[in-house]
Parts: sequence; C-alpha cells; structure tokens
Amino acid sequence: MFRAALALVALLPALAVAAPERGAVMDLLNLHDAVATQADLKALGEGVDVALMAIADDAEVPSSRRGRAITALRFFPSEAVRSFLEAKLAPETKAILRRKAVYALAGGWNTAALPTLNEALADDDVQVRIAAANALAQLDAAAVTEALKARLAVETVESVKLALTKAVGE
Repeated sequence: MFRAALALVALLPALAVAAPERGAVMDLLNLHDAVATQADLKALGEGVDVALMAIADDAEVPSSRRGRAITALRFFPSEAVRSFLEAKLAPETKAILRRKAVYALAGGWNTAALPTLNEALADDDVQVRIAAANALAQLDAAAVTEALKARLAVETVESVKLALTKAVGE
C-alpha cells in the first residue's frame, strides 16, 4: 500500500505535463488485430505513461483494455511506472492484470525486476505463476535459473511445474 501511495506522489509532477487525450490512448488499446507499438504510444507525446496508469486503474474500463494498458507500460521504464506495476501484483488485483504486470516488468526492467518476478512465482494464482516462469525464461541471468529451480522444488501444480521445467530448459 505504501508503494502505491509513493507511486502516486511520484506521479504528481508528471500530471502537470499536458497529457495526451485519454481517447487517443484508448484508441490504441482498442486495437484487436494489432498491438499498440512503442512508436505508436510515444507519438502521442508526453504523459502517455500517466494516461496508461489511469486507464489500468479505471474499474469502468474492461479488463482486456486495462491489461493492454499495463502491458504497454513496459515501454515507459521509470521508477514511478515500476512501482505502479509492482503494486498491481497485490493479491486483491485481478489475476489477468497481475499476469500483464509480470510481463511488463520483465519487458521493461529485465533483470532489475528479478526479485519481484521471483515473488510472483509464489502467487496464489496458477496462471500468474506460469506467467512469471515464462517471463523469467526470457531474461538472461544465472539468478533466473536458480529462482526457477527453487520454485520447481516446491511447486505442486503440474501445469506450473511444466512451465518451470520448460523455462529452466530441462
């Protein structure tokens, strides 16, 4: 909870910047056959990260679009965004959004996100654990293999064990 409050405080200066219209950001998140690229999002100007975080937090927005907003945050690797994504891993957050946060952290912060991704390996939701294993498998670090093997030793769900084994490369 403290991290979430800290992230909001860190965002206050960014709110003073003229953010793109929410509608323009939503249009990119509404794409069905294509995914909004980093270039698409950056072309909207300053404040896209703030708009994406607001969309991700808006319970009135469908979870699929909120998830796309979270995924797109990987293109904005700041401490404020990282804190926001880490806060999205809280148990009270919908599992689909936690999964998207796992992938965004891996994509935007690579091995710097290793401790957080390692924690996600123990999430209560099976799909989040599988996402964490798959995300960690994309990173290049010896510590990743250690984390995956440690979780494999205690994992009880067969589908997660399979994802962990695949991620380790065995």
